[in-house]
Amino acid sequence: MNNKKINRIAARLIDNAVFVKIFALLKRKSDPLSSAQESITPSRTRTSRLKRKSAPFSSAPSPLFPPKSDAVKKILIIKLEGMGDAVYLIEIIHRLKTKYPAIDIDVLTTDKVPVFNIFASNSSPAKPEFNLIIINPLSFTDYCKTIKAINNTGYDIITDTTGMPVNIPLMLAFAKTSKIYIIGFDTLKIKKSIYDRLEDLNEDMHIFENYLKLFKIFNLPQDKRFTLRFTININSNDSVNSCNPRKPADSRRIILVLSSNSGGLMHRKLPLAGSVKLIKLLRKEFNGCHISLLGGPGDYNYLEEIKNAAESFSAESAQAESRPAESGYGTPDAGVKIERTKSIEEAMVLLKNSFLNICIDSGLMHLSSLVNPSTYCLFGYSNPANSLPFNNIGYFWSHPDCAPCSFYKISGCDNLKCMDEIDIDAVINDIKQFKNNKHIDSHH
Repeated sequence: MNNKKINRIAARLIDNAVFVKIFALLKRKSDPLSSAQESITPSRTRTSRLKRKSAPFSSAPSPLFPPKSDAVKKILIIKLEGMGDAVYLIEIIHRLKTKYPAIDIDVLTTDKVPVFNIFASNSSPAKPEFNLIIINPLSFTDYCKTIKAINNTGYDIITDTTGMPVNIPLMLAFAKTSKIYIIGFDTLKIKKSIYDRLEDLNEDMHIFENYLKLFKIFNLPQDKRFTLRFTININSNDSVNSCNPRKPADSRRIILVLSSNSGGLMHRKLPLAGSVKLIKLLRKEFNGCHISLLGGPGDYNYLEEIKNAAESFSAESAQAESRPAESGYGTPDAGVKIERTKSIEEAMVLLKNSFLNICIDSGLMHLSSLVNPSTYCLFGYSNPANSLPFNNIGYFWSHPDCAPCSFYKISGCDNLKCMDEIDIDAVINDIKQFKNNKHIDSHH
């Protein structure tokens, strides 16, 4: 059972009036801060809060609540899952450290978001932009250790960037937060009883803009572009060397991300017929191109299906048209390669060095956009208004009546209508326009 399903079950058990009142009592705020917080929190994003009867009413906010941006010394940012979303959060952290270099930032995350570790190690070892705290959300021991660490560290601000999970609100209910400004998204009743301030989570607003709202006291730049820079610093190996931009094969490599087994959602894949057609038309448009399929270990079985179907189709086409082997049909060079990378960093190297990446909405799509502006995006179950990457040459959204269905919830859909309706011919026509306008050069 994945973490989202566990959180959904837990939410049903505790996200009700009784538990909201119980956990509200666990929030150990001093009386002045509690009354000050009530005076500055918009009523539209709050429910009524349990207050101590002895708490004096004051309309004047405490000088510590919320803290002024130039008074903030230490921040904890919580992000447990969502590799693509983490890319934009790291961009915000980079802007924050650029404007306020003295702020110390900790990121509480899990092993599910290795991109944090990549950029923590990419920054200066002497002055890293942020420090990592890794937690296992299913470990009670980890919970107790993290609560103790929060209590002992003395953060000025805790920012919870998660939208759905309830495990972090429970953790913060037990933390001593008398001098901490806790901010997050308004998605659960229990959050409204524990957090100091909540922001609306707008599914029609880009996730980057949603995250910026959580950091608005810092008045960061809001332009949609990456200031992050990815530096290749991994050891040489065959998989990385195969995408060395100096090699002729790489100058004609197209990487396809057609499956993303994230959270067990069946919608995160382009159906087999569409995948084979995409490969066929790409070979026709980019004569002699090399097709690579990229995904995680959970995608390899499906990628094998795509590879076998595409190569079978090519062999049959060559035989039917009596084409010689050197034409490209049925030859090893015309085969489809599955890139079995050992790390996210290796995947980023591959994405960086190809001349075109075509990706379904996934973490790899956002990483592709970060390292390579020649990224084309395929949307079906999700909304490009919320997650279209900064750098892209275009996108196609099937936009069936039932989409988007994956905005911080598990869809009960039992078909792939949204992905079936992605028009591959329209996708290729889009890419041809950019190619003809020299946004894509088939000779790199």
